[in-house]
This record gives sequence, C-alpha cells and structure tokens, in this order.
Amino acid sequence: MKQWMTSFCRSVYGQIFLALLIFSGIHFLGTSVFFKGFLGHFAQLGKMFLGDTNNWLAGDPFHSFSILLSSLANPVFTLGIVALYIPIAVAKRWCKENPVTYTVAERVFISGVACVLAWELATYDYNYYLDHAFYFDRFALMILAVLLFRFPVLTPLFIAWALVYRAQFNYPVAGFPMFDKRMLFDILMMFVAHRYLRGFIKELSIPFFYLVLCIVASNYFASGWSKIAISPNGFEWIANNNPVDLFNNVHLRGWLGCSSPETIQNFRDFLDTVGPVMQCFVLCVELCAIFLLRKRKVAIALLSLLILMHIGIFVFGSMLFWKWILVDLGLIILLIRERRHMRTFFGNKTLFRLSVVVVLLSFLWLRPAPIGWHDTPFNQYFTYEVETADGKTYGFNKNQMNPYHQWFQFDHFLFLVREPVPPVTGFGYTDDYAVARELRQMDSTILASGIHSSAWNFYDQQLKEKYDGFIRTYFVNRNNRDGESVFLARLSPPHHLYTTMCDKVYDGRSPVRLFRVIFNQAFTDHYGQTSTRTQIVDEIIIPD
Repeated sequence: MKQWMTSFCRSVYGQIFLALLIFSGIHFLGTSVFFKGFLGHFAQLGKMFLGDTNNWLAGDPFHSFSILLSSLANPVFTLGIVALYIPIAVAKRWCKENPVTYTVAERVFISGVACVLAWELATYDYNYYLDHAFYFDRFALMILAVLLFRFPVLTPLFIAWALVYRAQFNYPVAGFPMFDKRMLFDILMMFVAHRYLRGFIKELSIPFFYLVLCIVASNYFASGWSKIAISPNGFEWIANNNPVDLFNNVHLRGWLGCSSPETIQNFRDFLDTVGPVMQCFVLCVELCAIFLLRKRKVAIALLSLLILMHIGIFVFGSMLFWKWILVDLGLIILLIRERRHMRTFFGNKTLFRLSVVVVLLSFLWLRPAPIGWHDTPFNQYFTYEVETADGKTYGFNKNQMNPYHQWFQFDHFLFLVREPVPPVTGFGYTDDYAVARELRQMDSTILASGIHSSAWNFYDQQLKEKYDGFIRTYFVNRNNRDGESVFLARLSPPHHLYTTMCDKVYDGRSPVRLFRVIFNQAFTDHYGQTSTRTQIVDEIIIPD
C-alpha cells in the first residue's frame, strides 16, 4: 500500500489529482468560512449546535474598529486559518530533507496578484453603512500583499483576511458576487495547494504556472461553453444573438451617456456590420482556451486575443474585466521572459492532454462562473434621484454608492417592483432562450401592456424593508459626515462597470433628505428607435 501511494504521488496523474483535490478543500474553506462565515454560515452553525441564532458564533466583526483583528475572535474563523497552516508546519517538521524554494517569477506573480486585490480593497471609499473607514485593515492588507514577495508563507493569512474584508460589502445586503476578482483568489489558493505538494513530494513534476494556466483556461472555456449550453440546439447564441441589443441597453443605462447621437449611431452601424464576426471571435477564443497549454507561442497568442476580447467588451458593453486583463498580461510577460521554466510543461503531450481533462472537469473542482446570456431589445433597469435639504433634485450615479457601487450597478432590484415583469436583467439579457425569442418578436407595445407569458412578480416586502433600512442608514451617516471620503479612494483602480450622468448630478455637498428609486423599461426596435416607460417604485425619507 505504501509503495502504491509513493508511486501514485510521483506520477503526474497523482500530483494533478492531489493538487485539484487540495485546491477544492481550500476553496471550500475560503468560501464557507472566510467569506460567508460572518454573512450567515456561523449563525447557522451556532443554531445547529447551540440551538439559537443569536449565539456567540453569530457575532460579526463588521461593526468593530478592525474587521481583520475582530474576525480572529471567532474560533471557527481562527481554526480555519490554523487549518491552512497545519500542512505547512507538518511538512517543515517531518520533511526537512525537502526544503521548499520559490523562483523569482513565482514570488513576483503571487505578490502581484495579491497587490491587485489589495489595491482595490484598500482604496474603496468610506463605508457609510458601517460608518467606518477601517484604515488599519486597508494598510494591513497592502503591507501583507507586499510581504508575500519575501514571505510567500503568509499567503493563507492574506486569503483569509482579504475575503473577510471583502465580505463587508455583502453585509447586510445580498451585495455583488465576486466573479470579477475570483480568479485572483483562485490563483492564490492554488499557490497554497501547490505549496502543500512541494512540502511532501520531493520529486514534484507539476509546476505552479501549469496549474495557473489551467485555472485561466477553465474560466474562459466555461464562459464559451455556457453560450452553447444556454442554446437549445447549441447554435442559437451565435445565430440569433444581436450584439447591437447589448450596446443599446448599456447605453440606456448610461454607458457613453454624454456622447452625441451621431457617435452612438456610428457604434450601432459598426456593430450591425461586424457584430456577427465579433460574436464568432468571442466564442472561438473562449473555447480555444482549452488549448492554452498546447504550446508556449499558442498560449501567448490566445492570451493576447483574450485581452483584445476584453477591450471590445468594455468599448461596446461597459464591462471592464481589468483584473482578468492584468492576469493575462502577467502570464504573457512570464511566458516571454521565463522560456526555460515554461518548457518544463509546454510541448509535453501528456501534460497537455491532462490539461484538457482538467479544464473539462473544472465544473467539479473549480466551479467557474460562466458568463453567457441572450441579449434582447427589451431592458429594465434602475436609476436614482436624491432630494437635498435645500429642496433641489439631482441624479445619483450608481458608482457614487462606493463601496456598494457594484451591487447597485448590477440592478438586481426587481423585488421593489409590484407588478409582473419579464425575467430580464438590468443589461437587457436573459439566460432563457424562450424568453429572449419571445421578446425579440414583440414591439414597443410590451411597455404599454406590461404583460406577456414570461412575466413574473418578483416583489418581496421583506427584501424591500431591508433595502430601505440600508439606504436610510447609509445616507444618515453620509449626511452626518458631510460626504467625507477616504483619501486612499483617490488612488482607486478602474471600476468594473461604468455609467455616466451628464446633467444635474449630485455633488455630495448638501444633505440628502429623500432617496428615490426609478424603475425604467425600454424597448429598442430595429431602427434604433427607443420607447421608454418609467415609474417611481420606492421613495425613502432620510431622517435628520
């Protein structure tokens, strides 16, 4: 048995299996304990063992002076960190003949990934709901990210603290999912998994960057495959989807909102001409990511094309995946500068075939967030107005809700609407092809009638009350602090989603006394003519 285990651990098949298995365990720990622990999991755990939802495990660190330090007071959270360090301690104690060393490329890459996360997390604006800036936590994350270059062993601590710090923006509301930055966390978690293997397997033949490329390939391939999976016959997304619809919908939301009508029409005309080619390009590049480990030059070419794809998505769709772009760019630089190191797995047919299997099975070990939908000419989104103490009314840009801006940009607030509405997002898309096909066959009368077969009433009184309470607390604290901003916010990175308001935008100077939520529905026909319908669905009085 021992001989079989030794042989298994020395084989590339065994090493990849162990890497993915360990990564899955770390990912589960990171998600369930570090990120979602204080968002409800600890309360459920306490109810299970203590029979009470208001137990000592249910306490959160978000109302303290430091989220990071206060989180350590929870024994489950602290035990989670200890669990990540136990394999490292055991390997150091019992496998002294197998010292763990890191290349400069690995140190630079891991520290760079952590610095990107710390850059965004440390430069969020003041949290008005919690009424705290958490300066200690911001600087702690930045310092820890830099220290990873010299002390990679601190990676588990950085993962735990970065996740719990990010969790504040999903408290007490649903918040925004982390799919825009999850790839960065996955890379750090895979680094920890690979560190475990290095400690116990002397002849480790699976390089760290091989596993990183598998993560990147899996994320892109999952998005490409999802576009096929949501099509009843596999081809509807490529054959029937119209990218002009997405551009129209993001423009209505505010993307390029201050551009002239002529400029917007030029964009439409361009997409109308080359849109189908661009869709084929997107699908092919995403699916071809499965061949990322075929050859080094192929990987460089594919990563360059993926960056080009992201630029196109930003220009025509307002979504800037800048974190993914930086990962792709970093890998391109490494592939060019570290040729000798990369040759250890590029050109190896066995490792390439295994990478294909790893990518195909990523729905089991990685569970990447697939990005695929059907665009429609119909859109429904939310805009906001505020009335100030001096009686004036201003538009309120969604990114002004920083650090909760991504949640507001996502527009998942149909629970505020009291009437049946189509199951379509704030970007005018749906993952249900039947709904998309029905909306494409309709005209602007859908706005007048408000009725069609797929309409659904999403109204939820409890969610509305929770939303209203959040808004009141947020603006009461904002008013009391006169719109105080965190000085680090001036160094903030690009946003993930963009909208623009051109006229009468709230400048944050006068106290807000009323927050108004406006529900907008729009239908854009084949000629670019847009019909709109708006209604106020919520008015929240902000107390003095």
